[in-house]
Amino acid sequence: MIMVGITGTAGKSTTTALLAAILNADGKKCGYLTTVDFFDGKTNFMNKHGLSMPGGPLLQKSLRQMLDNGCRYAIVECTSEGLAQNRHVGINFDMALMTNLSEAHIQAHGSAENYRQAKGKLFSALLKHPKKSVLPKKLLGVNLDDIASDFFGAFMADEKFGITLKGKKSAAMTKVYQGEPGNGGFILQNQQFTVSLPGEFNLYNALLALAAANTLGVPLPVIKQALADFKVIRGRMEEVPNNRGIKIYVDYGCEPASFKSALVAANNIPHNKIIHVFGSTGGHRDVSKRFMFGKTSAELADVCIITNDDVYDSDPQEIANNILEGYNSVSARKAKVVEIVLDRREAIKKALELPRQGT
Repeated sequence: MIMVGITGTAGKSTTTALLAAILNADGKKCGYLTTVDFFDGKTNFMNKHGLSMPGGPLLQKSLRQMLDNGCRYAIVECTSEGLAQNRHVGINFDMALMTNLSEAHIQAHGSAENYRQAKGKLFSALLKHPKKSVLPKKLLGVNLDDIASDFFGAFMADEKFGITLKGKKSAAMTKVYQGEPGNGGFILQNQQFTVSLPGEFNLYNALLALAAANTLGVPLPVIKQALADFKVIRGRMEEVPNNRGIKIYVDYGCEPASFKSALVAANNIPHNKIIHVFGSTGGHRDVSKRFMFGKTSAELADVCIITNDDVYDSDPQEIANNILEGYNSVSARKAKVVEIVLDRREAIKKALELPRQGT
């Protein structure tokens, strides 16, 4: 199979889903593995393994199932932890993509540089395997608007491509896909591409998926239609239909950058107030982001409801107190109401009742 690896701090799952949808729309049967779900070419499964990038045996078994189901393309979301633990070893990647990079998992990796180097393992692995007859070249794609693009773009590949929404140039790239944001998407090569997923960050995800698909031979008209048809991804600014007269979105923004991007996107949607229900994942592995989450929610939401979220073996109350400390560190808070409700079901229930109470 032609193997695509996608890494970065945020946007990996969405870019994977978008790229798979485009490839499948062009008849290039494609499976994938992400934090959210697995698709084996026939069936979509929720990811219940607790790992965004599975360990070797499960990863190889999943890829084999894709091949047996007729897939000729496979996309793997490559996390820093998975790469650091060499879960990618044994996979002959043909294309490596970078969405963006910001501080995350610093405690787990020891430093921001170690985190970056772990992500870089995907790119350094490109030329460690032979080229395939089905795609006799190694490909690399980066987000040029990201501060880490020079680092990832410096790795060796037969062809390199970049994306930009800010007109960035790069002599290191074979081709640059320059989009101009507007009208519910972006304009590229005098064509309007519609992106239904809210938020500027999703424009980057869509543009990177477009560039990767086009580099793999998918014509722009096919990509244009596939992006227009793509309406929602589970757990990523996913709108929940309801008859309460309110808008409800679910977003698994479990890192500071994606957490903030989701709230920024929510602020750009017409609203009266933003009622934010959240916790902090990772338990003891990533303590610092608890304070950052509290600070960001205080700055961008109107009501903060702090609850439980995948705490591993850590004390839920301690995590909530740390989040509250981050909230209290903001002097000019947008959020005037904050409450800790550790029972997640009760926290959601309370959030749904608040609009009825006029909050």
